[in-house]
Amino acid sequence: MPSSPADAEPMGQPSAVEWMARMAAGELSARELTRHYVERVEEADGRLNAVAAFEPDRALAAADEADRARARGDTRPLLGLPVTVKDSLDVAGLIATGGSLARADHVPDRDATVVGRLREAGAIVLAKTNLPEYSSSYETDNLVHGRTVHPLDKERTPGGSSGGEAALAAADASPLGLGTDGGGSIRVPAHYCGVFGLRPTVGRVPMTGNWPATRASGYMDLYCAGPIARYVEDLELVLPLIVGPDGVDPYAASVPLATDPIDPGGLRVGWFVSSPAVDITPGTEAVVAAAAATIADAGAAVREVEPPWHPDPTELFMTAVVADGGAQARADVAAAGGRHHRHFREFLDAASERALTAEEWFAVQRGIYDLRAAVRRLFTELDVLICPVAAGPAPLHGRPPAGLPQEEYALYRAFDFVHLIAIAGLPAASVPVGTEDGLPVGVQVAGPTFREDLVLSVAAVLESATVPARALAATVSEGGRR
Repeated sequence: MPSSPADAEPMGQPSAVEWMARMAAGELSARELTRHYVERVEEADGRLNAVAAFEPDRALAAADEADRARARGDTRPLLGLPVTVKDSLDVAGLIATGGSLARADHVPDRDATVVGRLREAGAIVLAKTNLPEYSSSYETDNLVHGRTVHPLDKERTPGGSSGGEAALAAADASPLGLGTDGGGSIRVPAHYCGVFGLRPTVGRVPMTGNWPATRASGYMDLYCAGPIARYVEDLELVLPLIVGPDGVDPYAASVPLATDPIDPGGLRVGWFVSSPAVDITPGTEAVVAAAAATIADAGAAVREVEPPWHPDPTELFMTAVVADGGAQARADVAAAGGRHHRHFREFLDAASERALTAEEWFAVQRGIYDLRAAVRRLFTELDVLICPVAAGPAPLHGRPPAGLPQEEYALYRAFDFVHLIAIAGLPAASVPVGTEDGLPVGVQVAGPTFREDLVLSVAAVLESATVPARALAATVSEGGRR
């Protein structure tokens, strides 16, 4: 076993679980590990521009305190582990811009609930990561921090809105990160970058301390926080530490979390590869079919299914989040004085055209309820659902994926699949399974509400069969594609 970060495996850094084991065994100090990741963040950010806030001295001081705590017998589950956090989530004492000039100097005085829970478990916040303005794009670019690029190809996007997190993870510069996901903002970047991302069931993890606030908005119960990592076991490590109500978020529920791994033998697994509105790329279709075959080989009963597509999930999602015509968003960013990234200006313009009457708003809510019920009904006969994350791999900056026409960029049709699962409120993971044209391709693994154990167990089977994250690691660390 390597005894220091410098001795890490050539095909990628160890998992967070492995780092914790080494620190517990006395083979490595928190300061040594934090210094190691400080250097990795500095190197990766020079290529990717993925960091929004970074104070190495602060992190190293926290690492020294973690080492003293361990010497006193402290055994907290994340004691001394460096982590990164999407810049929409508050970290006390670190700048939190949310990608907007309206908050260019904002420094919160308290942690978001989910961040506080990580720190209570002993984690050290190493850096805040970049995102699109107001978390409102499938690309990561803003006027405060600039554009984040894909770790394999600087001409491509790592996705959004948790694009900085996914890019750092893929570059092996973060052992564990926190992102957020409304309509795919964890799952899409994880898919583009070739890492694992988990959207928990809505209500598993409180959203208190996220900007923009989403509960009293058109997002309502569609928005989640969850982990991004390079190994399934790291998703499993952190999930139990961040779940449960905080007495503030009205949607956060107290539901027992099952954590025991499940044998895939005997699971009922459905899969599909198409939506009525978009054709996925051949490579993406092949990867989804291969994932279904892998689970079948593991003993599951696998069959192709046809999910419900009415009402239209993308139209429902995009209409719901701007039902007020963008009034709340404009109020939130008023301090920017009209200085906005092009994508966010387009978002506000489109929102103005979608303002709803009360009657229309209730109709949208009925549509969300009907589609949610129809998708959940699939799980009376299934345990797990496998489908695409997006219609293709990471596109060029400013382009929709899967070769869709440029004029259809703002229709977001390539993301029908993540919108469908978001409307249903289901737990889902993006799992890297293969490549297309040298770029990572993931699959979406979804389960019934509050059954993250099923999702993660299937993700672990796929990880064992394909090991794509490790296979890509050497290439990513070199900063280019093979």
